[in-house]
Parts: sequence; C-alpha cells; structure tokens
Amino acid sequence: MNIKQDYSRIAVILVEPIYGGNVGAIARIMHNFSFSDLRIVGNVPEKNDFYLAMHSEQILENVNTFSSLEAAIQNLDRVIVFSRRSGKNKSVDFTPRQMAKYVHSLPNSNIGLVFGRETYGLTNSEAKLCPLRCQFMANPSFPSLNLAQAVALALWEIYSLPREEKEKGNKYYNSASGKELDEIRSYILEVMHLCGFFPKKETVNWESFLAKMLAQLNPDKKMLNRLRQMFNRFNVLVTGKGLGYNINGFPPDTLAKKQDKNNSKLVHSSSNHSTHFTPDA
Repeated sequence: MNIKQDYSRIAVILVEPIYGGNVGAIARIMHNFSFSDLRIVGNVPEKNDFYLAMHSEQILENVNTFSSLEAAIQNLDRVIVFSRRSGKNKSVDFTPRQMAKYVHSLPNSNIGLVFGRETYGLTNSEAKLCPLRCQFMANPSFPSLNLAQAVALALWEIYSLPREEKEKGNKYYNSASGKELDEIRSYILEVMHLCGFFPKKETVNWESFLAKMLAQLNPDKKMLNRLRQMFNRFNVLVTGKGLGYNINGFPPDTLAKKQDKNNSKLVHSSSNHSTHFTPDA
C-alpha cells in the first residue's frame, strides 16, 4: 500500500563524497522514494558517471552545496547520522526501523540524514553536530556499507513504514523546533553554571549529553516550559534569585565566554558555593 507523503522536509546530506557514481545513484534512489532535498558538503564529484541518476537529473541540478556540515544543518530541527562506528562515546540510538518511526513522529519538523565520507566517515567535530546516531546491522567482520546502499536502506525504511506505525507518532505533532531545543539546552547549562554544578576538572561533556537527551526525549512546547520552570526554581533555591522563563538562551561559545568573563562576579552571587568553574568543551 502506497501512502502519499511530503518528504521535502527531509534532507539527505553527503559529506565530501568522492565518487560521482554514488552521488548519481543516490539521486535516483531519492527519486524512487519521493525525496528531493540533496545537500553536499564540499564539491560535487567531477567524475562524469552521473548516468546512474537516469530520469533523476532534476535532483542533481537542484543540489545545494555547503562549505561545512555545520552550515548544511543550519535550518534543521533534528539531525541523524548513519555510522558503523559505536563505542563509549558513540552510542547507537536507533535501528533503521526505529529511525523511520522517529522521523514519522515529527511530521512538521525539518530533518537531516547525514552520511559520512566513503573513506573515513565524519571527523569527531562533525560527529558532535549530530545528536542522534543510527546503525545498520551487518556482518561484524565487514560492517561498512557502500554510500549509495546505505542511503537506499535508510530512505526505504522511511518510505515503507506502514500507516499504522506512522500514526503512533501523533503525540509528537507539537514537538519543539531545533532552535527551541538549543535554547532550552543553553538555559539548563546557564542554570547549572550559576548553581556551581561544574567541578574544576569536568570529565563529562554536558553540552553533548543534553543535546542527545533532548533529541531523544522529543519534548513538546509544554514540556519545554516545565523544564524552564523547574530549572528556574533550582536557580532560586541555590542562588536566591530567579533567572526567568523567557530568555532566548546562549550559543555554546557565547555561554563559555560569558562564564569566563563573569566567573569572579558569580563566585559572590551564591552564598552556598565558593567557586564556579566552566565545563570543558
């Protein structure tokens, strides 16, 4: 049974692909499954074997290129990276089917599906930009899929998800935007800093932890208001004054500079803590 969907809100993002054949095949795959937004970080490969994009040339003609992954995901609410790597700091959040359910649960959100380089995937700094990770089950001794094959499997899972599975996601229809998740994350980090949460030698990257937690939680706008209310009360209990509910939050680099600049002032703002420290990046 075919279910008509608008997948223009879902971007397929290729990071510095080197084989034109892969890009051509991906364009055709996207056309097969009704996707249209192809983004490439770096340059479109010059090798002329785009014949694999037969009858899908419009996707290649409309491809958007970016100088960095950060720029490519700028207008997206959620970002999911596909990777064969896993470990202590690279936990897997979704199987392909779970990823598809997650995508369908957010019908009003712009979502990016990120695929790394054919040679070595993503750098650590690029991986940090992607809070959610999906992994395909494959032969443990040879788990690396061809780029075009990986994109085909991911898009097929989204396209073929049965109607009854999709409709389970209705409770997320009022989910927060990516901008709102960034704002509440900065708000929470600000309260944690003001309350003296961070030790001198921090071993946990709390910024990355909060980004992943919020993306997995998928809060709606009412939940965001409750989180602001809760952390504002924490701030009142510890520092003696409220931070307010309506601040827009601070970008991570701005927050770090703000902490450094005001560190000595903040030391005296709380009667319960004598020292405040900035978390490690």
